[in-house]
Amino acid sequence: MAGWFSRLIGRAKPAPDPAQAVRAMAPVVRATPRAVSTPGSVAESPLLFGVRRPLVGAKGGVAAFELTLTSALQQRLKQRGGPKALAAHLAMLLAAAEPLCRSGRAGLVSLPASVLVLPGVAQQACAGAMLCVQDLHQIPAELAAELRARGVRLGVPDGPPAQAAAADFVMLEATGAGLDTVMLSARRWREVFPALPLVGSGLHNVDEVERLLRNGFALAGGLLDRLREQPAPRPLNSAAHRICELLNHLALDKDTELIAQAVRVDVALSYRLLRYVNSAALGLQRHVESVDAAVMLLGRVELQRWLQVLLLSVSESRQASLAVQESALARGRLLENLAQESGEPAAQVLFTVGLMSMLEVVLQVPLATALQPLRLGDAALQALLHRQGIYADYLNLAEALDNADGPRIEALAPVFGGTDVVQALAAQAWIWAAELTQASNPASPAAVRSPSGAPPARVNA
Repeated sequence: MAGWFSRLIGRAKPAPDPAQAVRAMAPVVRATPRAVSTPGSVAESPLLFGVRRPLVGAKGGVAAFELTLTSALQQRLKQRGGPKALAAHLAMLLAAAEPLCRSGRAGLVSLPASVLVLPGVAQQACAGAMLCVQDLHQIPAELAAELRARGVRLGVPDGPPAQAAAADFVMLEATGAGLDTVMLSARRWREVFPALPLVGSGLHNVDEVERLLRNGFALAGGLLDRLREQPAPRPLNSAAHRICELLNHLALDKDTELIAQAVRVDVALSYRLLRYVNSAALGLQRHVESVDAAVMLLGRVELQRWLQVLLLSVSESRQASLAVQESALARGRLLENLAQESGEPAAQVLFTVGLMSMLEVVLQVPLATALQPLRLGDAALQALLHRQGIYADYLNLAEALDNADGPRIEALAPVFGGTDVVQALAAQAWIWAAELTQASNPASPAAVRSPSGAPPARVNA
């Protein structure tokens, strides 16, 4: 049980420094980024300078991540670092994709052909990686064959389909014109290559993500914390009300016996609680057969967290619900990590703020309506409803990371230890959220692996 709780609320073992792989590369990519030396969880993340953005698969869960440098960093590298420094950073992005691919999720990296052909760069691409290559036709045929033989998929960005080299997928990014541009591009590509998998990126809300998935896209990514339009006012469903009532019992410090009694009268809640405490993920040595024992075992703090996570799963059915839930968990964990990094004593409150910031998308009711039954403090409500107060910058930073907004990240990050620390904590939060999602949803994309642990061969996980 200790191992599970350490993953749920604690710190994991540090992972190897990914910069080691780049240091071993040929001299042309010797200009490696400065290694980050920070304690604890920051060192465990393989993505210390980039941003990961989730890509939703056809089954509605996070099936891949797009790994990217912020636009501000790319601009600085072009102006000051030169092509060698840019190549080193992109090579480290490729190296950062390896743990994702081993977990059964693809890592997608965009880079020019001129970088991929440099000595040592292509060697960083692992099985399951997806490379969107500008000017793919400039890649030597033998290099392309070698990469594909290793299980790497080579794609192209949008452009004239008839002039594109043979590709394993095409990546279509939303522009200022929005979804219509992506849909028109998809039609052009399908007329020439009907079976070519399509990947949509840069979408403006979860509704656009789901629309592309309904139209046969293999992967689609964008801002999962936003809806196309504010949902119409309507009451919360009964399941959400029951969970909010129990959360309020905990907030009011009511007796544990009373809380256990309230769970017992709800058959569905009792079943889910007993299933949770008896799951293999918790690793208990004996079975728990009563709700009272389960409540006592978890304790008030972990019971509150379980209920908060459970609140995410009572949403109205929508195609990307699993991905939205995982995104909310990652945001909650990020805010908690940031609070610990900055010395904020209310780290548990920040977890709640991050989680609840996506309730409007999860429950498909106005955020004020979703929050109304909960006894949240003024500071939390000010941050959630008005982006004001002492917790506002936590949410502002999380949104900047979702947008890969380099200047905004750099403006907000110093309070939390700097950009490198923030981006590493964000990567760690996604790892934690994936583990929790996998444990709670055995059929989720992250849980589907071959017996050898190799990533699935198909793009549309």
